[in-house]
Amino acid sequence: MKPMTVLFSVALVATLALAACSPQVTPEAAQPGAPAAPAATEAQVGAPPAAAPEASPTVGPSGIQHATAPGGLPEGKGKFLVDQSTVSSLNKGRALVGDRFTLGKFERPYNANTMDVYLPYLDIVSANLYQDATWVYARITLVGRDSNNALPGKYAIEVDKGMDGHGDLLVLVAHPSSTDWSTDGVQVLKDSNHDVGGENIVNADSQGNGNGYETVVFDSGTGNDPDAAWARLSGSDPNSLEMAFKVSLLEGDSKYLAGIWAGNDALNPALFDLNDHYTHEQAGEANPEMANFYPIKGLSELDNTCRQAMGFVPTGQEPALCSQGQ
Repeated sequence: MKPMTVLFSVALVATLALAACSPQVTPEAAQPGAPAAPAATEAQVGAPPAAAPEASPTVGPSGIQHATAPGGLPEGKGKFLVDQSTVSSLNKGRALVGDRFTLGKFERPYNANTMDVYLPYLDIVSANLYQDATWVYARITLVGRDSNNALPGKYAIEVDKGMDGHGDLLVLVAHPSSTDWSTDGVQVLKDSNHDVGGENIVNADSQGNGNGYETVVFDSGTGNDPDAAWARLSGSDPNSLEMAFKVSLLEGDSKYLAGIWAGNDALNPALFDLNDHYTHEQAGEANPEMANFYPIKGLSELDNTCRQAMGFVPTGQEPALCSQGQ
């Protein structure tokens, strides 16, 4: 046999032996020269870490698909504000401080006229305001729950984007009942015609003829963004609730004032500012020292706070601003 024929035969035998020992290539396997696909459970080397989901997407009771929900409140104290509480064995049926109708300050967690029913779920103790890149959060703490161990009122964040005393945005939740984030009962309303506050901003006008927060931009998941605003009961404090709305609702404004409200029927978005739609005589007064107006009448079962500066250092001249230390 010639030398070349011998070499060819040896090579052929070796090739056949290697083929017999190698696994067969299935249709799913990578082709020669292609990079190996990573295992399904492994992250690609050098790829950026996946963003942690804020909350699992959910489907609401009405069938609305939610893609983005708030997560836990940001760490830290946030912007803290306090409110006078009327609960006191010495001050039954009255609020000696914190209620000034003409200045838009309300401390009225009582029924009308007799003021003999105190509503702890409408008496704000404090609030914390936070903001991250996506959400503005509020944690609202009340004196207590009602006799059914619930928070059956309405609770709201009012936003003054112009920092001029005229409210621009109202984020409202009615009767929060779950410790899970939910859009049920949550509304976002705008004052599109800029009449909230009237002529005398914050202070009472003699006759208010505006229509308040007249434009509903979000209602229980219905709107341009089904994830725009959420609320839940606190899982750690039975007397607190938490609210969150998207920063995008601020429409690019990074500086604003924010205040908190609690109420029942009196907390009507169409009647803001509330002291522009009632006379002092109609609204009544919570302080018995103001005998001409005492007790509370048309504006009852209501409480609000001062406004906290968000995203800027206030001059101190901003209307309804919280005083230093609040």
